[in-house]
Order: sequence, then C-alpha cells, then structure tokens
Amino acid sequence: MGKVIEFLARVGSDASLRHASADAMRTALLEAGVDDVALGDALATNDGDALRALFGQREYISSQLPDSPAREEDPFDGEDDDDDTDVPPESISRTPSADPTG
Repeated sequence: MGKVIEFLARVGSDASLRHASADAMRTALLEAGVDDVALGDALATNDGDALRALFGQREYISSQLPDSPAREEDPFDGEDDDDDTDVPPESISRTPSADPTG
C-alpha cells in the first residue's frame, strides 16, 4: 500500500504523469513496483469509483445547504412609501407669478 501512496503522490506532482496515456501510466506503475492489476487498470483509466472501491472508500457526498436559517431581507428596505420623485426640493424650479401680490 505504501508504494501505491508514493506513486499517487508522484502522479500528483508530475504533470507528465497526470496527463499520461493508459500505457504510459501502466509502465510507470510497474517501474514504481505496483503490480496490482486491478489498481493499475483503475489508475490507467482514471476510474475514481474503482479506486475508491479498491481502497475501501464509499462515495463522497457533500451538502451545500446553509447550516443557519435564511436571513429574510425586506425588498423595500430603505425606500420611501411615497411616490415622490428623487429630486431634492432645492432643485425645484419656481416661476414667479405675474401678480406681485400673490
């Protein structure tokens, strides 16, 4: 098992092995002293399910659900309930009336 772990570490650090063909992978396995045929086939064909089965691992499942209650947001938070325009009062144009008294 130690040879297998060393080989997997070597594959992870060597880009030429990481993207090697099935034949090149089998040759590298034999050179590393890994002679398990089933393991060699799983590694050579990039079969993750077969590797997990050989190592006694079950399928990996991960949940991406939040672990806390959802935060409710008010979609109108910070908005006025009035239908006023967004123009500030000082920018409103005032036209003087023709009658100075009123």
